[in-house]
Formats: sequence, structure tokens, C-alpha cells
Amino acid sequence: MRAYARAAPSREDRTVRLALAPLVVAFVALLTARPAPAMEEGFPDWQSLADVDVIHVVTEDEDGDPRETPVWFVMVDGAPYLRTRDSRWLDNIVRGSPVVVRIEGLEYEVTAEVVEGEAIVEAVNDASAAKYGWQESLLAFGRWFESEPSDILKLVPKR
Repeated sequence: MRAYARAAPSREDRTVRLALAPLVVAFVALLTARPAPAMEEGFPDWQSLADVDVIHVVTEDEDGDPRETPVWFVMVDGAPYLRTRDSRWLDNIVRGSPVVVRIEGLEYEVTAEVVEGEAIVEAVNDASAAKYGWQESLLAFGRWFESEPSDILKLVPKR
């Protein structure tokens, strides 16, 4: 078996490699990057999106980092509602974070308002049971053990 000695790269070779390194990194980044979702003006036509299972809510944590959370949504009386319980993204919204919803590759700036009342909680729970079926049944079973109801948020156009 023969051993081959490898010559150390010349100074010129090292200089060329160092000069090309940022270009290679940029090229790889371009190949692997996903396009940013398009920000849409206005408020989406929620009725046309009623069958979408999951949307993504994007808020900002206290340190400014984005927090993207997949959530279910339901329509009640023509308006979109979300439900959560003790979540960081809800804390962000209450604190005043901007809210963006990402739906099927498009983003919309919205306002998320916490709403209260037994009637709306029941209406959102019923709409969720109708839309999500057995998956909702599992959540409903878990809520039976909770002492407080979920928080309900209504999505409205950005103010």
C-alpha cells in the first residue's frame, strides 16, 4: 500500500478559497431559502378560507423575536375566532405585539381581540367540534378537567 503525501495548499490557493467562501455560503443560502410570504393588504375573505384547518399566528416575544404558532380557527357569525389557553403568543398579543396571520402562503396584519362571555365560548367550542370532529373531542375531554375556560380571540382588521 502506497502512502501519498499531500502538499500543503499554497498561499495563493488559500487566498482564492478564502475569497470564494462567502460566495459559496451565499449560493447555498439562495438554494435552500424559501421565499418570504407575500404581505397582503386588507383583511382576508375568511368565508373563502373557512375550510383551512390551520393558520399561523405570528407575534413578537418581549425580546423582539418572532413567535409563529400554528392554530385552529373557526367561523362564528361570519367572523374568525381563535382559542388558546395560557400561551406565550396570547401574552404577546395582550402586551401589544403586532399580529400577522399566515394563511396558505399569504400574510395579513390583523388585530386579535380577546372576547369574553359564556355565549361566545360555547359558540366557538360548538363550531370547533363541527369543524375538527374527533380531534376537538380530545381537547374537549381535557377541558373538562380545567378550572378556567379557554381564551377566545376574534380576528378583526388591523386598526
